[in-house]
Amino acid sequence: MSEVRFYFDFSSPYGYLAAERMEEFESRVGVKVIWRPFMIGAAFKQTGQSPLLEQPIRGDYFRHDMERCARAQNTPFCIPQNFPYSALMPTRAFYWLESRSPALARKFAKDIYRGYFADGLDMSNPENVLAAATRHSINPGEMRAAVEEQRWKSHTRDITDEAIEMGAFGSPFFFYEGEPFFGNDRIDQLEQWIKLHKSRNDS
Repeated sequence: MSEVRFYFDFSSPYGYLAAERMEEFESRVGVKVIWRPFMIGAAFKQTGQSPLLEQPIRGDYFRHDMERCARAQNTPFCIPQNFPYSALMPTRAFYWLESRSPALARKFAKDIYRGYFADGLDMSNPENVLAAATRHSINPGEMRAAVEEQRWKSHTRDITDEAIEMGAFGSPFFFYEGEPFFGNDRIDQLEQWIKLHKSRNDS
């Protein structure tokens, strides 16, 4: 089965909206989606970007657009009070969980996203991240210890470097056989591209 690499940051509104679409997309298109959270702040430093809502003029537009896109796909959404935040803990926790169960890591990722963008929880507070773990019967003590292990700190840095080297400068960012697609609004185009290439390979 062909693969799509899905790079996202846990503080990204459009990453959240894309994450809510990924399971249905994966089933409909017949691809395997590889979830890869990364630290978008590192990409911003290299590109000179700043968080969308902090940008003059553009910030007002994107606030409106985020809310509009969420309504269009019937996804609960709010701008959290603590926005954006550095999502080191949930990112490291994701990779620790993925090493045990990729399916559980995805569920955890969606819970973190929903807690932040649907319920307005402060996910820079470790207790809120650990509460998400508890909801999925994940031992919070084990998670707290894991995110401090050098293995997962290094892995998060490596994935972030990988994303930037591939050309990911925002969230969500998708790659299919090296072809890049940026944004929740490019998922339909990504699907068309995949179907076109599959049909060519089958002919």
